[in-house]
Amino acid sequence: MKSPIRVLSFLIFFSILLLSFETPCRKKITKEEAIILAENFIRENGYTKAKANKSKIKFELFDYESLKIIQKRRHNTLHPKAFFISKDGNQWDVGFLSSSVNIKKLDSIEMKKDLSGRAVKMDEYGEEIRIAHKDPSFSRWEIIK
Repeated sequence: MKSPIRVLSFLIFFSILLLSFETPCRKKITKEEAIILAENFIRENGYTKAKANKSKIKFELFDYESLKIIQKRRHNTLHPKAFFISKDGNQWDVGFLSSSVNIKKLDSIEMKKDLSGRAVKMDEYGEEIRIAHKDPSFSRWEIIK
């Protein structure tokens, strides 16, 4: 029979060993990091003029066609640079204007309207990234300068 001190020593050692393998603390991303992640996401997923990265495409809620048709439907539908941003609790929303919107002709009044576009949503750690299936209300979001 093992002594209680030996058992206790083993339990303490084992606990310390387990704690040393604990995953590092996750870091919350900044506004600038959220913008970069979102811009990469829309480029890699084929929403800009750039060719989609087939290995990184994430399917939307209503994507049921072939990959070729999805790529064709998405191609050049959004401007590549983020235009709006919003932080809602533990989630970032980054807005992109539709490529049909002429950014050069937007004045300060038009920028405060609900312009056509899409939003990329992500958690505060930048780990869960997806495109929103609902049209965003950009009029309530911060304009990125």
